[in-house]
Order: sequence, then C-alpha cells, then structure tokens
Amino acid sequence: MENLLIYFLKVNGLIILFYLMYVVFLRKETFFVSNRWYFLTGLVLSLILPLVTFTKTIWIEPAPISEVYEESIPLTYSQVEIPVQETIDWSLILMSAYIVISILIILKIGMELVSFFKRIQKQNKQKESDYTLVNSNSAENPFSFFSYIVINRDMFTEEELQHILMHESIHVKQKHSFDVLIGKVFCAIFWVNPIIWFYRKAMLQNLEFIADNETFQQIENKYLYQKTLLKVVTHQHDLSITNQFYQSLIKKRIVMLHTNQSNKKNVWKYATILPLLVGFMLLFQIETVAQVKESKIEETNYAVSSNYSSILTKNTTDKELRELEKTFSDEKHKLKISKVKRNKKGEIIEIKLLFDSGKTYVEILERKSTEPIDAIKIFINSDKNDNVTCGFEEISNKVTAEFASDDENGSIKMDSEGYTVDNMIKNGKKVNLIINGKLQSATVKSKIPLDQEIDVMKELNASDLKSKYNIDKKEGEIYYELTTKKENKKPNSEAAYAVEVATEYSDDETFSHIDKIKRDKLVDAKRALILLNGKEINYQDLDKIDEKTISSSGNTVASHAIKKYGEKGKHGVIFINTKAHDKENNSVMIEYSNLKNNSEKQKPRTIELKSGDVVVILEGDRIKFPGYPTQYLNQLKLEFKGKILEDNIDFFKNYEFEKIKDLIIIEDEMSPKEKKRIKKIIIETK
Repeated sequence: MENLLIYFLKVNGLIILFYLMYVVFLRKETFFVSNRWYFLTGLVLSLILPLVTFTKTIWIEPAPISEVYEESIPLTYSQVEIPVQETIDWSLILMSAYIVISILIILKIGMELVSFFKRIQKQNKQKESDYTLVNSNSAENPFSFFSYIVINRDMFTEEELQHILMHESIHVKQKHSFDVLIGKVFCAIFWVNPIIWFYRKAMLQNLEFIADNETFQQIENKYLYQKTLLKVVTHQHDLSITNQFYQSLIKKRIVMLHTNQSNKKNVWKYATILPLLVGFMLLFQIETVAQVKESKIEETNYAVSSNYSSILTKNTTDKELRELEKTFSDEKHKLKISKVKRNKKGEIIEIKLLFDSGKTYVEILERKSTEPIDAIKIFINSDKNDNVTCGFEEISNKVTAEFASDDENGSIKMDSEGYTVDNMIKNGKKVNLIINGKLQSATVKSKIPLDQEIDVMKELNASDLKSKYNIDKKEGEIYYELTTKKENKKPNSEAAYAVEVATEYSDDETFSHIDKIKRDKLVDAKRALILLNGKEINYQDLDKIDEKTISSSGNTVASHAIKKYGEKGKHGVIFINTKAHDKENNSVMIEYSNLKNNSEKQKPRTIELKSGDVVVILEGDRIKFPGYPTQYLNQLKLEFKGKILEDNIDFFKNYEFEKIKDLIIIEDEMSPKEKKRIKKIIIETK
C-alpha cells in the first residue's frame, strides 16, 4: 500500500513537471507536431521513471563478534497471541472509493464508444481513400474518430465542406484519436490531480493547431476557413472521445493561424526538461544499501563460533523485511516474514515471524491492536561444535503510549503498575497537574492505577482554576486537569457540572435547529441521552426530524441529568418537543418561560425605514428585517459614519432611533437566493 502511494505521488509529480515546462517554454511556439510527441512522451515517462531505480552500495566494516558460545544454547520460545481490536481501515476505504470513481470514469468512456458506433450504424456511410464519411442528419458540429468523419452536409456550402473534410482528414491520417483516448484514460486513473485535466486540454488544443496549420497551408481561401471556424462555434458535440472541428477556444486557433513560425533555434527549449528529470532520478530513484565487508578469519585447527543478529523495529520498511529474509536464510534455515500490518503512520502493529529448519519451527506472532510492536531481535548462533540455535527475542515487554490534548507536549507512560506522569512540559515550562480534583506535588511522581483509564485532559484558565480549586494562577504558570473514566462516573464528582438551558426555536437560518443542537458546546449530542417528546431516540435520528415541526428544545448536563435519568444521563440529556406535543405538554417552553421571567427583559424596539418598512430589534442582540431571517447583531458588520462599529449591541441599546434616517442592506453574494443573508448594514442618520 505504502509503495503504491509513493509511486502514485511520483507519477503525478512528473505529470505536473511536464505540464509546467510546456506552459513556461513551449505554449507559444509553433512546433505543433513536436509538442504532440512531447505530451505523449511526458505521459509515458511519468509511468516508467518511478519504476527505474539505481542502487548505491556503501561498504562498512563488520562489527566485532561479541559472543562466543562454548556449548549449544537450547532453543526456547513462547508464542504470544493477543487479540486484535477491530478498527476502521480508513486508508483502505479511501483507496476503494478512489478506485470506484476511476472505474466509473472508464465505464463512461466505454459507454461513449458504444454510443458512437451505434450512432454511425444508423447513418449513411461513404468510403473514401483515407476515411469513411458518415452523413449525419443532426445539427451538430463535424468531428472525427479514428477512420470515421461525421458531418451534416446540409449545414455547409461545398467549399466550406471541403475545408472541414481536409481538417478532419488530417486528424484521421495522423491518428489523433489515440492521443484523445490516452488523455481520457490518464484522467480516469489520476482524476484527483487537477493538472492532468489541464494537461489533456493542452493536448487536444495542440491537435487542433496541427490540423488547422496543415489545412491553412493547403487552401487558397484562408478567410473562408476562418469564417467556417466561427460558423460552427454555436454547435456542440457531446462525445469527449472524438476530435471535434470546434475543440478549443476559437480565438486561440485563429491567433495561432496568424502566428509567425517559431525560429528553429528555439528547439533547445525541449531540453529544459532534461535537468529536472535527472534531478528527479538523483533525488528519488537512488537507493543506498549498506553492505558489510566479509571478515577474514585465519584457518585454525578448531572451529570458532559464528553469531549474528539483527533488530526488527516498528519502523522497519517492507524492503528491509525482504532483506532480513535473505540475510537469515540459507540451506539449513529459512526465515519467513508474513501477516504484516501497519497503522496510518506506517508503523508495524502486527507481524508473523517463522524460522523453518526443516524439522523444527520457531514462530512468534505479535499483535497489539493499533499500538506499534516492540523491537524484536532475530538471531542465529552457532558454536565450535556446529550446534546451531536460532530464534527471536523481544527486547522490551513494556507498552509506551502518548496521551496528548491540544498542543501540549507532555506525555504519560504506562507500565505494569499503571500510568506514570513525568516531566509534563508545555512551551518549555513544567505543567502543574490536577488529577481527579487533587493538586499533585511537584516533587512526587504521579501514578494512576491501570483500572482507571484516562478520560479527559484539558488546560485550565485562571478563572476555572479559581472557581473550582480556589487557586490563584500566577503569570506563566500552566495547570492541566486530568480526569479518569472511573471518576467521571461518580454522580457528585468534581468533573461533573450542571447547566440547564432551554431555547425557543428561532427563524435564524445561519444554522438549522438540528445543527445548533449538534454544535452545542455544553452537551455532546453524540454521547448524550436524546428525548423526542419524552421518548428516547438515537443521534442518527436527529436528521430524520422535520425542522418545521420543532417547537422547543433544551439540554441538561451532568449531575442534574444523572439524578433524574441515572446512568443514561451521565453525558447529559437533550430534549426536543414538537409543536403538536407542546400543545398538550409544553415542558420545554414552561422551563424556558421561567428562565426568561427571572432575567431582565427588553421590549422590542423598532426603526422605520425610508421605504416604510419597520425593522425590529429583538431582546437587544438580534435584528429582523422584512424578508430576511433574524440576524444576530454581533455576526454583522455595521457601518456608522464611515467606520465599522466595534460593539453592535451597545450601539442599538443606547442610540436614539429617531436620529436614524435609513438602514441600507448589503447582501452576501455567496448566499443562495432562497436563503438571503445580510453581509453588512450601512446606517444613515438624518
């Protein structure tokens, strides 16, 4: 998978390189035939060059033999197999989606081919020396495909017809249809690369330049030919696999007809691509291999032991794995490496190692879910009596993992006893830790038992630190709060807090009502208990609710929810009522009314415009224009006396509306017509 991705990136990189060199050096030259072969060569080399590699060997001195065994070491091993936790392989999903899209594009090409041949079967055909002329009855522009030229004779005069046939016959003779199909196939395979589409467009334009140029040289009435180009500009053909008489922009074709022939000396520009290709090969296609020099051992009357080993790590590449197989395989022993799985970082998370000596098998199977494997030592030892032992040894049996939040640079290590927090650092400063509501000593290593998995880790600001823990935060000090899952399950824990909110459904269309529920920072909708008219629903069911039927909604977080709903409410509760339900039991609206009665109310204020329309200011923070959804003031730009206001709410709270002459609306041009949005309001005074 990794090697395929690298090849894919290299191919696309070379395509981009060839196209950029064409745009910079060759686009304005009239070497049309040469440009054709430049385009085709570029595509072929883009596929081939990433497959060509050169090997550079570096010879190193062998390491001294560190161990000599006087007697045979018995072979012992244990096969450890830890169940793998099933995870979603996003790389496989993305690759599959990419292949499906490529197949669909190729199928579309196939359908166009079928459509073309079905079309010409129904038309009158006339065999000429170089091509087959197909007389079409439809009002479409002329086009050619391999040996076929399709044209509606009734649309053109005899002289115009001769010009068109001469143009299309050049496409046929020079087999330009191959270029068209090759361009389409490359677009199908590398569709994600936007440059390949520009590359194909440039190829097709160049083919038209070739046909135009050769036709222009052979005809007498050059004005009529240009007029013929303009005549077919309004007709469009729907088969992209064909050479169309009107393919590229008509202006470019006519300009090229009147462009002076390029000086032959400019042919040097084609060579500008060569240094870049050489650079590509030197940078990406040379592999360096380290080779150990053979040790010269003097002959003696006795045999000395021979010991060699190698370390396999999580970062060992597939190529290195193959080299290991060769290194540790001979006539008597054979190392087999299989079932290699990697995570998104390319680290090995599962691997099977097997030593086959003909009679005995030594095997190890590493599985650690998505965590990388420990380093494994592969060894073959032989003593002076030719007793050979081979096998594997795990260098470490500890699992190390990083737990990070936001941009903090600290780490938490887990060993056989539990989590140990060491030297938690952020921005070069030591972090003070609060674990489950208790401030940890700076001199004592903090430990968390293994049965208490870490759930939340967040940085505390000065306000939170003072209100929750009565700690005055000094300048430069950093505090992090760690909470375990076991702690968070406690109803009255420090981590649990309660906020009760109820909101009336508004006509603000910036976000839908369901989107607001999903985006609420107080309650995580994915984890919360969701009640629709008092009945429990799933998170996925939110999108099935008709927005127009919603009357009210609210949420309750943490301890209040736990008291009422038990374990189900540990992540908070979201409750939604429909209009029909609120008529009978308006629990959400009652709660909302209570909240509003306890808060200071603001009477709606109105502004009369020049047009006679009335603008309403709702609760001091929202504005309602006739024909527009309600807008939040702080989300708008307000221009007053040539300057943008800094505090919109304060302005409409204190300014005398009698002095306002008019409010001019500047609409957001990006908004859809059915959902007009206000970008800016210009305030004019009397």
